Amino acid sequence: MRPNAKTGRRLFILSLDGVPHSFLANGVATGRFPNLARLGKQVEIRSTLPAVSSVAWATFSTGVNPGNHGIFGFIDRDPQTLAERIPSSRDLSSPSLWEMLNAQGKRTIAINVPLTYPPLDVNGIMVSCFLCTDLARGVTPRSLLPRLKDLDYRIDPDPALAPTDRAAYFDEILATFRSRRRALLDLFQEPWDLFMCHVMMTDRVNHFFWKDGHNPESPFYQRFWDFYQEVDDLVGEVDRLLPAGVEFLLLSDHGFCELKQEVDLNAALAQGRLLSYTRGGAGLRAIAESAAYSLLPGRVYVHSNGGGPSRAVCDQASDLLTELRDAEGNTVLEKVLPRKEAYSGKCVESGPDLVALPHPGFDLKGRFTPGPIFSAASTRSGMHTVDDAFALVRGRALRPGGSILDATPTVFELMGLPVPGHLEGRSLLENGSLR
Repeated sequence: MRPNAKTGRRLFILSLDGVPHSFLANGVATGRFPNLARLGKQVEIRSTLPAVSSVAWATFSTGVNPGNHGIFGFIDRDPQTLAERIPSSRDLSSPSLWEMLNAQGKRTIAINVPLTYPPLDVNGIMVSCFLCTDLARGVTPRSLLPRLKDLDYRIDPDPALAPTDRAAYFDEILATFRSRRRALLDLFQEPWDLFMCHVMMTDRVNHFFWKDGHNPESPFYQRFWDFYQEVDDLVGEVDRLLPAGVEFLLLSDHGFCELKQEVDLNAALAQGRLLSYTRGGAGLRAIAESAAYSLLPGRVYVHSNGGGPSRAVCDQASDLLTELRDAEGNTVLEKVLPRKEAYSGKCVESGPDLVALPHPGFDLKGRFTPGPIFSAASTRSGMHTVDDAFALVRGRALRPGGSILDATPTVFELMGLPVPGHLEGRSLLENGSLR
């Protein structure tokens, strides 16, 4: 399966959801991540707006911004019925990486990459993501299912355990991570040109155990670092397995920081008299007649009477949220962007009218029932950041200042393939091309 002049180069991608550049850099400097340190220098890249996994990985897998691929959040709405819905692979409005590579004659394997449910009919193998934890519905070809069951493959740990039994939840995270490793090693023997294995458990650990990992007095401190030792061990194992000439890319989709306060933007809009709660509706329908309302995290929609959103209400909502401060006088938001500054492309009109970018520590919510603007987090201690994601290509220099959009053309460059003309980013490789 070695590459040659006719087949081009092969590429293995290990994606570590929500692992920050600064966290890895510190771990490398202190000797915690010897395998990562051996691969070369990582660079910081920027995530998407908002910085959630479904949006960020849809951006990576299509190579275009949300205004062109059509995924704006983990939860979205039907504009006509106002029913809440979870976008899936069917909602992507631009070709996926797997489809683009298949069109160039390449065989792909993708394990657990967000927004791969329902799994596509690919030339290769697809084991889909947390959007469906029923393995029987998330695998193509279906003939692979018995093999994965024999490996005790798990898609995602049970989030219901997190608030009730933290030790049991950590056990599930570890079991899920180890099942991912088993599947990786098993499927590695299959023929492939691109193999991408996604580790979602890093995001789960960071959400629920971030403070524990930074507090030596916590009973979960050592478990946090033991988990990350296993992640680094996996990096080293893949590095040793890859034949000569196969490229190795690692990246994350967003950064992480300590969660200090949850901020309900709908409560703030209600205080500013732009939102009202009704007794007759449930969910989004309870607030949808308001002049403005928010879906998490930080997406604001302004009521339209058929002629588009009211410019005056957009300005009022933007000013109100920009001026929002906590009890200590700290501003909550770095900026509020109109949608045409945040996005571009054929799907822009489906996106939010305003996009709020918080300062680190303020986790933006959009609740449908009355409550306080500010509250302490109940179970989570870590939150996403737009900055501080990372990228690393074994043995190759990368340019600084890129974003996850730039990772997609990097894939094509590393594989020695023509870069599709519709991709919006540019290669992260320092000299632009390997050819």
